[in-house]
Amino acid sequence: MRAKFWHLPMLVALAGCAGTGESFPLNNAAQQRGPLQISFIRTGIGHGPITITMQDGEVLKGEWKVNSGVSEGFAFSGGQTATALAITGGSVQFIVTGPKTQILCRGDTGGGGHGSGQCQTYDGAIWAVDW
Repeated sequence: MRAKFWHLPMLVALAGCAGTGESFPLNNAAQQRGPLQISFIRTGIGHGPITITMQDGEVLKGEWKVNSGVSEGFAFSGGQTATALAITGGSVQFIVTGPKTQILCRGDTGGGGHGSGQCQTYDGAIWAVDW
């Protein structure tokens, strides 16, 4: 019976990890538009789809990607070699687009994929965001 369920962890891994973010208006233009509802999925290492829903119901979609830092180490001893690879957090920048609005977001992430930054419309509404 257990053999039938071997694929369940793999399906969960392939589906990705969903997350949400919080937004805080930083100027009058953002206060007038209201808070952003942010949802995203981590698929693989450092990228995935993101959706921002505006207070008026407009849905904006895009793809986020982290420019990760990578460190590599080597060790040699008695004819043996070992290699280690560490992927750390990095900067993230993306554009989400809807029928009438585009938002540019920039920020930084930690090694766990969580981070913070700012999102701005082309007409100047600015939000601080945490994800």
